[in-house]
Amino acid sequence: MRDSIKYFIAVWFAVACMVIIPAYGETQEESTMETIVVTASRIPEKVGESPARVDVITRDEIEKSGARDLSELLIDKLPSHFHRYPGALTSVDVRGFRTDTHGTDIKGRVLILIDGHRAGTGNLTAIPLENVERVEIVRGPASVVYGSAAMGGVINIITRQGSGHPKGELVGEYGSWNRFRTSAQASTGALQDKFGISVSGRTWQQLDDYKTGAGNTVENTHYHDEAYSLSLRATPIENHTLSLVAQYFRAWDVGTPGADYAPDYNDYKNILRRYLSLAYDGSLPSPNISYHISAYTVMNRDSWMDPDMAWGYFSTSTQAETSGTRAQISIPTFSFGKLLVGTDWDHINVVSWNNPPSAPFSPRSHYDNYAFFGEEKIKWEKLTLTLGVRHDIFDESIKSTYKLNVTPGSESFSHTSWRSGVTYELVEGLFARAAIGTGFRAPSADELAGRYQTSWSKLAGNPDLKPEKSTTYEIGADLRKDKLSAGIDFFYSDYTDRITSGFKTCIEGDCSWTTYKNVDGATLAAIEAYASYKIPVSTFYLKPFVNGIYYVKRKLEDEDYAKTLDSDTVPYVSRENLIFGITAGYLDKAELTLQGNYHGKQTVQDWNWMSPTYGKAVEKGGFTVYSLMLSCNPLPNLTPYIRIDNLTDKNYSFVDGYPMPGITVMGGIRYKF
Repeated sequence: MRDSIKYFIAVWFAVACMVIIPAYGETQEESTMETIVVTASRIPEKVGESPARVDVITRDEIEKSGARDLSELLIDKLPSHFHRYPGALTSVDVRGFRTDTHGTDIKGRVLILIDGHRAGTGNLTAIPLENVERVEIVRGPASVVYGSAAMGGVINIITRQGSGHPKGELVGEYGSWNRFRTSAQASTGALQDKFGISVSGRTWQQLDDYKTGAGNTVENTHYHDEAYSLSLRATPIENHTLSLVAQYFRAWDVGTPGADYAPDYNDYKNILRRYLSLAYDGSLPSPNISYHISAYTVMNRDSWMDPDMAWGYFSTSTQAETSGTRAQISIPTFSFGKLLVGTDWDHINVVSWNNPPSAPFSPRSHYDNYAFFGEEKIKWEKLTLTLGVRHDIFDESIKSTYKLNVTPGSESFSHTSWRSGVTYELVEGLFARAAIGTGFRAPSADELAGRYQTSWSKLAGNPDLKPEKSTTYEIGADLRKDKLSAGIDFFYSDYTDRITSGFKTCIEGDCSWTTYKNVDGATLAAIEAYASYKIPVSTFYLKPFVNGIYYVKRKLEDEDYAKTLDSDTVPYVSRENLIFGITAGYLDKAELTLQGNYHGKQTVQDWNWMSPTYGKAVEKGGFTVYSLMLSCNPLPNLTPYIRIDNLTDKNYSFVDGYPMPGITVMGGIRYKF
């Protein structure tokens, strides 16, 4: 059955592409306009003026990748480590820091945003792409404009806005493991583009369990989801725009097979996400003043089901509700600069429960974060200087929780972040940049305040905890000229005050409690480089590309942790990661991309309790996975495509014990109108 599906898809695609009608004309010209980004400084700026490394994934690249969610897209585009499990759970590493593995963003060290607002999750699999215009990735600390969790970087998902004449697309896809995907998207402008709307919807399911590259079936890997998105825009008066974005995502009966050394054949999970934001953007062109006000709310619920009730309950759920406001104004400073000042407020409420009712794993927790920031950008001829500072105030508490023995408590603290950077255009299209900046991760409420106990542990907050901090120094250069794009940079990060648990403490004479403390962190240093070049050959073109990172230092500074691991190498950070490949195209009629993703060797902690090295550091071998994407346009607006993942049927895993699918073939058709 597996081979017959691959054969059918390949033959169907080949027949569809044979009817391509040759087109006449020249290869499309490359755009000479410099890319405008908004994530690095929260206001539009040319990418060459940002002292931070900024990667942009366009809508065209999203469509051509065949990715169905943010995790698949970033695995294709970002050379880094991914903590990826069967069961719709993926976190991403940026410069040695990760989003939170358990799907929230409270304890994360890389921040995920939607239109500049907190996404409320660190699980990339729960963010679909149908109504996404582009993705911007800022590498390096960005706490000066985004606050807690922006230590390693920020990933901002920017949604589509309807404009122009009515247009849309329909997509149908089928492939290995009995996978189906259908999606639709439509957008339009109205009343001379004073109003716009963009809507999308999709369903995706995998009905069969997948096989690994070794030919073994991984049972309990079925999957179902649906996602819908709406964007509304109104510009009733020139330079004054209102926008609304609403998103809904639900995944159900998602098999969670567990590790291959302790498989679970009937556990599953459900995910429910709702997001809503309302924004106003205005400007006064004459004095060159712009301002932004927005509010958002997001609910993210993860539920894990255990039909065997091995832990005494059928299901356990965690729900995080995040809401907040943003307000900022950008004003000119004399004739050579611009000052951005603003304020943020975020409120987070986290609650967990079991069914039938029993003590959950953690208590209810509340967070309020108030922040004030300012950043000056000075431009003088080819030089751009950036100076910024931000002050955050946190009020955190744990609350009484049903069935859980909790002593409520509240704590407050504050933290100041800063950064400075400079860019200089050496010659046309060649930019040099340098920056120094700080990032932080705030202690969570249960780490900081009150105390609680379960049947197996007693945990007390530590009111003396400090935020985790990082200071990053970087220098780099980028060349964007004609059909060539290339760059190189070097960064050095000093990570301090890592928060860790397991320290004995006494509460009212009872010394069986444990608490949290700040310990030494790590030092990380690496070289990053990328290059691509489009080579026109008559009506054809070739575009080789490469994007990689090589760590020259990954050292744990916490001697106790290093002793526990028997290694002072930072775990789960590969020494090198590399994305490489080539794209070949014929006008706008056909395009073929062959790509390799190399994930280097890394030190990991052995969690197999049956292993003699349990709890110690072991070496996880590197691997290379190849993929192929082919699309063509036999008729106007009609694009059949085929994607083959794991082309060589490699037996591999991102996390030890959780093998990924073997060769996977997906064929589809996209119709644009």
